[in-house]
Amino acid sequence: MSLPPLDLKALYLASHVTKVFGVIHRVAYAMIRPDLTVSVTSDNFFAVLNEPSQSVVGRPLPELMWEFVGVEKDLLGVLNGRLPFIAFERINRPLPNGKTSYLDFTVTAIRDNDLGQGLLLIVEDVTHTAEMEQQLTQSRNELILARQQLARSNMELRRVNRLKSLFLSMAVHDLRAPLTAIRAYGDLVVRTLPENAPENLRKFATMIHTQAARLDWLIDDFLDLDQIEQGNLNLVPKPVDLNELVQEVAAMMAFLSEQKQQNLEISLAAEPIIVMVDPNRIRQILYNLMSNAIKYTPNGGKVSVYTQVEQKEALLIVADTGRGMTKGEQSRAFQIYYRTEETANSEIRGKGLGLFIVKTLVEAHGGTVSLSSVPN
Repeated sequence: MSLPPLDLKALYLASHVTKVFGVIHRVAYAMIRPDLTVSVTSDNFFAVLNEPSQSVVGRPLPELMWEFVGVEKDLLGVLNGRLPFIAFERINRPLPNGKTSYLDFTVTAIRDNDLGQGLLLIVEDVTHTAEMEQQLTQSRNELILARQQLARSNMELRRVNRLKSLFLSMAVHDLRAPLTAIRAYGDLVVRTLPENAPENLRKFATMIHTQAARLDWLIDDFLDLDQIEQGNLNLVPKPVDLNELVQEVAAMMAFLSEQKQQNLEISLAAEPIIVMVDPNRIRQILYNLMSNAIKYTPNGGKVSVYTQVEQKEALLIVADTGRGMTKGEQSRAFQIYYRTEETANSEIRGKGLGLFIVKTLVEAHGGTVSLSSVPN
């Protein structure tokens, strides 16, 4: 980059412009003789330098401004045309109030046939720009550090998540074998009990079978949650009758409702409702919805399950006579780990996973789920 020498006619115009322009942008100038002494300055010269006014005519520039000490050869180089210009950027100067000002200095040559040669020093106060640059640099560095910290945290989270998945797989493997045996033998006992068997014995066998199935579904919930978090939820759809799935799960849940002396009402569509779904996932959906309804409905209440077809879509409705939910609670009901304040402080045990898993599994099948409730 090179700057052409300035003629004095242009300089006089620049002087006038500087007086106006400098009010806003704090730009000042000084004219320097060939012997490097100051000949004239703009009225705002010392204001821009943030120094008290003083007599400067005839004083050497390096004596007036320490930044030019040792730069005399370069100044003469600009004067003689050896150098196009000299520029010092972001020169910082302490202020009386403890802050710092930042100045840019530019020196270029002046040549005039009548008045001879000289130098023009332009001083610009760039404090605001420099401070903005510093803030930007600081913000950028903080962002880099935050990204590095986030990357480390993500690596640690991935490691912990892998360990969690490994532990869950091992735990499920160790639980499945005895649980499968309990379910099988429980089912065998229920089906082979003689008709004249004591009612308590039949009740206990049914309880073993039902609770084993319940444990199996709980394990499925935890496995599904892990798969959902990893984005690996898989479905194995096939045509099944939704009514049959409802009857199957309702039969297992009947014992739980009987314990609370509830009325479990099942109302199914007159015709089979054949849907292309993963039957195991639908069983989980039904289990979570029915168990929630039974759990949060008081003793002697009613839980109703309906199936019907509307506009070529299968519709499943689970209703209960529990305390109901406020609009705020309903808006969060399908969030993971969410439990209402009342239930969280009650003796009713829960994980806050059921409705989240229901919503995820329903949507994975291309369906929708909604909640309607009125607080009692």
